[in-house]
Amino acid sequence: MKAQSDNKDLVREQFTKTAEVFGKFAVATRGVEAGKLLEMVRAGRDDRAIDVACGPGSLALRFALQTRWVCGVDLTPAILRRAKDSAAEDRLPNLDFTVGDAHRLPFADNSLDIAVTSYALHHMPDAPRVVGDMARVVRRGGRVGIADIFVGEDPAGADLTNRIERTRDASHTRTLRRSEFDRIFRESGLRVVATEIQENDRQFDHWLHVAGWHPGEAPYQEARRLIESTLENDAAGFHPRYEPVGPGAEPELMITNTTLLIAGEKS
Repeated sequence: MKAQSDNKDLVREQFTKTAEVFGKFAVATRGVEAGKLLEMVRAGRDDRAIDVACGPGSLALRFALQTRWVCGVDLTPAILRRAKDSAAEDRLPNLDFTVGDAHRLPFADNSLDIAVTSYALHHMPDAPRVVGDMARVVRRGGRVGIADIFVGEDPAGADLTNRIERTRDASHTRTLRRSEFDRIFRESGLRVVATEIQENDRQFDHWLHVAGWHPGEAPYQEARRLIESTLENDAAGFHPRYEPVGPGAEPELMITNTTLLIAGEKS
């Protein structure tokens, strides 16, 4: 229990610190993934949905356009304020937000149609419990959708990936293997109905910037050292390389975040 409490403190600290910069990035860039996940869970006009660990609302804002009601749940008040501001700007009266723990969602059994989350499970001390609680709150025939990074099956590669992620963001717990998603869905009573893998290219500097770090700071330097150590063998799966980002520009360190989108239906 103390480990979970410590992790929650790290999550609140991280996303309070980066509420504006991360919130701006996530809302601006994750609309396509949100739209794809909306299709995969077959969201409809009569559906009631929750966005678990919603952050700045990158899923909730999109889902509110095509469902009857959405509630974003998050542990960090600062980033919820960022999400509420976006909802007000977009004039979305069917979108609410509440502070809550993804491990114990504040909703009754079988009370909702859809539960979704994005880029959150790798911050969770008990990812299977989170998915299980998402399954608990949706009705029979309800859908659960997740977008998140994943690692390969090789233990050494997974360990290095997680070391890099924790260097960048101390609230990172563990990135799940691809096979674990299928197992967790199955054990939660969810039948997988759709999957898709997407690759998102990122400038290393910006990847560290949205996590709150800048060149010269120790976490930035260590994360860069670790990424550059895999330039020849891609041992951590980030596909690192140097390439120019514009005409005549100097080559910059680039990485690729590989994301799994997966949707399941409650039996």
